[in-house]
Amino acid sequence: MADSDDVLLLRPLTAGSGFTVRSSHRPQPGAPAPDRFVSATIWSFPPGAPDGIALIRDGLLPVLHETGPAPLAALTTETAHNTFARLPVRTGENVAAVFTSYPDERARRRHLAEIQDHPRAREILTGVRREQTAVPRTLRLTPTSRSLTP
Repeated sequence: MADSDDVLLLRPLTAGSGFTVRSSHRPQPGAPAPDRFVSATIWSFPPGAPDGIALIRDGLLPVLHETGPAPLAALTTETAHNTFARLPVRTGENVAAVFTSYPDERARRRHLAEIQDHPRAREILTGVRREQTAVPRTLRLTPTSRSLTP
């Protein structure tokens, strides 16, 4: 792990929306890194306010499934106490994080354009913007040579 100073404790947003472990074998050491565009988009909402999270869960996730590759995972803030004290975790947060994977950046841009043009998505995203406390952050994640990617 290259960076561990901005940590959120997360759990699956819904049953079955966490990362799944596939039974495939991990690539051998020295294998080339997967050529994928993997991202995490994080939306922040007021602490204790469930409306933004519900819009992601009940609105945006179904549109993502309908219009493109299914997200790798959809997570939200875990409010339980951090039991691994050596890794400080930000507390008092209320976030939804959606992880996606595409063959390349162009495929991701096409999918985002399709979402922006989707009538239901426009309505959902307007609601999300009303609820959020900050502009969503999208992080590009870099798979390593031993990463399991779809």
